Amino acid sequence: MTEVLAQRLRSTRGWLVGVVVGTGAVAWISIAWASGRDLEYAGHLGVVGVALTIGSVEVSYLVWRNWALEQRGPAYGAAGGAGVGSLLILGSSLGGVEAGRFVAMATGVGLLGIATAVGLLGIYRVTGKSTAGTATAMVIVLALAYFASVLWAAVP
Repeated sequence: MTEVLAQRLRSTRGWLVGVVVGTGAVAWISIAWASGRDLEYAGHLGVVGVALTIGSVEVSYLVWRNWALEQRGPAYGAAGGAGVGSLLILGSSLGGVEAGRFVAMATGVGLLGIATAVGLLGIYRVTGKSTAGTATAMVIVLALAYFASVLWAAVP
C-alpha cells in the first residue's frame, strides 16, 4: 500500500490531472459562494459553474489520455491552460462580483476551451482519426466557446 502511494505521488500525469481538478474545484466553490452572495448575477455565475465543471472534467481526461499516448507537450499545455483559466475565474469571483469582472471570467472559460482544444489536438495527432472521445472533446470546445460568448453579455 505504501509503495503504491509513493509511486502515485511521483506520477507526473497524476499531478497534472490534480492541478486541473484542484484549481477547477476551488474556482467552482468560489463561484457557488459568489452566486449565493450576488444574486443579480446568479444566472451568469451558473453558466461559469457549468463551464468549469465540463471543462475541468474533459481537460482532466484529455491530459490523462495524452500522457498515456506519450504526448507530453499537449498534456502540459492543456493542464496549464485549464489551471490558468480556473485561476482567472477564481480571482475574478473573490471579493464580490460586478459586471466588469465577467471579462476575466469569460477569458477563463475561453482558456478552458483552448486547453480542451490543445488536448484534443494531441489525441488526434496520435490516433489520426475521429473517435467518440475526440467528437466529445470537439462538442465541449464549442460549448465552452458559446458559454464564453454568453458571459460577454454581462459586460457593460
